[in-house]
Amino acid sequence: MIRRRSKAPILLSWLVVSVSVSGCGVEEPPPGPSEVFAADVCSEGLLNQDAVHALELLTGVGTPFQPPKNVGDVAWVAGVLERGYAKNRASLGGEVCRARPVDRKNRRDLSVSFEIEHELTRMDEHTESGQGYYWEYDLGRNALSSAKQGRLFFDCASSRLAGPDKAVPIRVNVDTLGPPADVDPRALREANLTIVHSAARAMAKEMGCKDNGNLPEQLVIKEKAAPTR
Repeated sequence: MIRRRSKAPILLSWLVVSVSVSGCGVEEPPPGPSEVFAADVCSEGLLNQDAVHALELLTGVGTPFQPPKNVGDVAWVAGVLERGYAKNRASLGGEVCRARPVDRKNRRDLSVSFEIEHELTRMDEHTESGQGYYWEYDLGRNALSSAKQGRLFFDCASSRLAGPDKAVPIRVNVDTLGPPADVDPRALREANLTIVHSAARAMAKEMGCKDNGNLPEQLVIKEKAAPTR
């Protein structure tokens, strides 16, 4: 008579091991913060202390923001600029900061981005100066600012772009949706200028631009032209 060996003990053993392993589990990482504030909403090193205060002025002091998502840091955007310039002599580098208030009733979103415009199509570095919208400032190649936007062009002579003997203009933008109406427009313009100056200095350092893109370490605000209409 042939005895058939029962499979029950094997199955039972497998169940015991399975339960034991799943019982141990793998620790899941703690959840990230549900909100951040002005000092931490942009990538590390992008904003100096003055620029953090400027961001608070533009969006509201003490405003909590959604944690940043899908936004590159300075090093990542620098790489995009470098690769884009090598391929096309131009690059939409992308956003390096996106500040979105947790309270969506406060629509004072703010973003900071970089780009390199092609030499043949670069038009608005000077054509917007004094044309009824931007104030023009003596900073970098040129700087333009309004209550809602800031634009700064600075020269970057770097081995990562056209080499140490040829300057490539890099443009940094700050855009604010719905800046506070109870703040003096001049203060808002200067806040935008403070942010683009800090961001440009951070990118010039990352890219290894000669003489830090001819950008001063400390911002000195010098108006060149007011809007003419």
